[in-house]
Amino acid sequence: MPTGTRVDPYRNFNFLVEIDGISQGRFAECSGFGASNDPIEYREGGDNRTVRKLPGMTKYPNIVLKWGLTDSDELYKWWKNIMNGKVDRRNGSIILLDT
Repeated sequence: MPTGTRVDPYRNFNFLVEIDGISQGRFAECSGFGASNDPIEYREGGDNRTVRKLPGMTKYPNIVLKWGLTDSDELYKWWKNIMNGKVDRRNGSIILLDT
């Protein structure tokens, strides 16, 4: 006969990863969110006193997920296919859950 409270293995894994609308796993830590633009400076012809700046290409850092837990091997299969040269782009979301 069980005693005590039920242990939830996902309790400390607050980041839910969904790929193509299907939950693939939960992670304890997630980092690397952000974007940056390097400015492009130029001077217009005839007006060499003023430097104008435009936003350059947007750069995105790699997202790092740590300490994951899942009951599916879909993430591993996707990663393995990519490592074998079969790139399969998919849409995904990282959702922060309440504790």
